[in-house]
Amino acid sequence: MSLTLFSSSLRRRAGAGLLALLLVWSLALPAARAQRKVQVLTRTIEQTLPCPPGTLVRIRAEKATVRVQGWDKASVQVVLRLSARHPERAVAEQELPAVRYKLEKHGSSIELENYFARPAGTPAIRSDLRAEYTVLMPAAAALQLENTYGQTTLLDLTGKLRLAQNFGQIVLQNLSGTLTATARYADLTGTNLNLTFDCEADKSAVRLTAAAGRYTIRNRYGSVLLEPTSELQSAFIDAERTEVTISVPQLGLFNYHLTTAQGALLVPPSLAAANPGKGASRHALILTQQPRLPLIRVVTSYAPLTLRAQPLLIKR
Repeated sequence: MSLTLFSSSLRRRAGAGLLALLLVWSLALPAARAQRKVQVLTRTIEQTLPCPPGTLVRIRAEKATVRVQGWDKASVQVVLRLSARHPERAVAEQELPAVRYKLEKHGSSIELENYFARPAGTPAIRSDLRAEYTVLMPAAAALQLENTYGQTTLLDLTGKLRLAQNFGQIVLQNLSGTLTATARYADLTGTNLNLTFDCEADKSAVRLTAAAGRYTIRNRYGSVLLEPTSELQSAFIDAERTEVTISVPQLGLFNYHLTTAQGALLVPPSLAAANPGKGASRHALILTQQPRLPLIRVVTSYAPLTLRAQPLLIKR
């Protein structure tokens, strides 16, 4: 074998060996990182404040899990947990004070807030900082809540509610009264609702089941699923590039005005056959079965619009 061929062979073997070493290192690195336990340091604040009729509860949250539940007492009970997570305990301990909060009563309002602050000139935060609210408040009290990069749960409330959520998840359960919601890049799920609901959504998934009352929903670049009960009074959905699905308990309970531009309209054959040539088409269905029935009106574009009947549940 010539010297040139021998050198070339050595280089190929060395390159293959280096590649194998890099492969082993890349596979071992995630496992080594996974073995590093995350240290969690927590600070808990508990406080109870009087909440007479006419009091507004206002919450401003960031990177927080917020759970607000109604109860029958004339007070607001707050449990606020602030936490810092980092593989190095010393780092988490040092940075936990960067999670700040306010919990105050001003006149006829109760203010809750968490935020993040560091003295000027200090290094950037390395820990995962979070806040967790558990709030019990009078069911009929008014609530204003803003949350960013977190999860919000509202349940058993009957008052005037206003919610703004940017990024994250929203869960609504057993609500009545009124709710004005703004959702951006969020998943909104609600069940067992009987309220007046006004929602402005953007790039969000809105899913409402067992829904009674009045609904006005606007959504862009998202999706809407509405499953009303027989107690629905009206539903108006104005959407853009948003898939909409309406699933009713019985088709004969409502009147319909459904339109989709540049999208497919999917309705049960019985409704399409009820008004051949005038009430239904590939993109629109206008059907007034009885003038007194509640109206479901949907307008969307560049996305499918589906009307269907909920499957019957057989009791055994």
